[in-house]
Amino acid sequence: MLSQSTIDTVKSTAPLLEDEGERITRLFYDKLFSHHPELKHIFNMANQAKGEQARALADSVFAYASHIDQLEALGPVVKRIAHKHASLQVAPEHYPIVGQYLLEAIRDHLKLHDDDPVLTAWAEAYEALAAIFIQTEEGVYQANEATPGGWRGDRAFLIDRTERETDEVKSFYLRPEDGQPIADFRPGQYVGVKTRPPSSPFDEIRQYSLSSAPGEPYYRITVKAEAAGTSLPGQVSNFLHGASVGDRVWLRPPTGDFVVERRFERPVLIGGGIGITPLVSMLLNAVKQGWDLEHLVFIHCCRDRSHHVMHDELRALSAQKGFKYYVAYEQGEGADHLGYLDSAILEKWLPFEGRGDVYFCGPTAFMAGLNILLKRMGYGDDQLHYEIFGPRIRFSEAP
Repeated sequence: MLSQSTIDTVKSTAPLLEDEGERITRLFYDKLFSHHPELKHIFNMANQAKGEQARALADSVFAYASHIDQLEALGPVVKRIAHKHASLQVAPEHYPIVGQYLLEAIRDHLKLHDDDPVLTAWAEAYEALAAIFIQTEEGVYQANEATPGGWRGDRAFLIDRTERETDEVKSFYLRPEDGQPIADFRPGQYVGVKTRPPSSPFDEIRQYSLSSAPGEPYYRITVKAEAAGTSLPGQVSNFLHGASVGDRVWLRPPTGDFVVERRFERPVLIGGGIGITPLVSMLLNAVKQGWDLEHLVFIHCCRDRSHHVMHDELRALSAQKGFKYYVAYEQGEGADHLGYLDSAILEKWLPFEGRGDVYFCGPTAFMAGLNILLKRMGYGDDQLHYEIFGPRIRFSEAP
């Protein structure tokens, strides 16, 4: 239990952390990797190079400081972060290391003495937060291990087959090398994929949403090769696109909280670009379970027909099962709507007066704008469910 003095002191630093948080977290990562380079095998170094991880951590620290007197409000955020940590195999022994260099970064950037009350309060607050994460993450690890076909840590899988979806997107069917059963998963979840690309001196871990329905003897992930010609190409995505059938990858068990919490009732699934993948899993599971899909609406937004993932499969499934399937392109022909989603087209496609649940995934800016439009239509926070690819945990953080 945190003392009231600690709560008051930490909460008073929130405005400062909002302004200086990213500078502090950049200094923190410099210190952390300087003294513990082995942790580069856990962290996404591409996100480090782009500054995304520092921004995400700064936002999380600010949120903690702002809500330290009402930690129950952070429950969903803690759950989401804990699932991501589990896919990275974050361990209890990592927390004291992180805490040491985070406190040093706060001290050095704010030019505080070691015995400053602010540092003392933050040390106590960090210890309390670490305990929450350690307990939550251990619960995830134990649940994964106890699931039939489940495991803890890394497990070797082989690429069984691949399917070309577009010029830059491939689906990979992965089967366990040991030939044993694999854990079931909840539609919308992801697996952690660990590789060592020749271009990287570190293990590289990425999370990829499962795009198949549960209950199959394989996991399917659908991966976009991220801009191989840029200064920061996708290390893992391009490595996978260059891999062959029979090659080995290491998987962490399925995790993630972007899942269907209740049976579909007037469900809406909206995907932007490669963000369609967890939604396809949700749809295929609903089909597999024999749910009534008469009121389901599936919307996919992408650049044009050449970038449209799984279009033929979804169009055929829509005709067979009777759900509404709409397509929006930024340019070109063949879509139901040309341009970005707006209030007019959403009100036409979703004549539900704010009833039901909406599951959406895609680029952060896409989801931030969509969230605003959906709330204007009457959807509440408890009806809006989303997943973000990357280190951020809330689309409201979009610039």
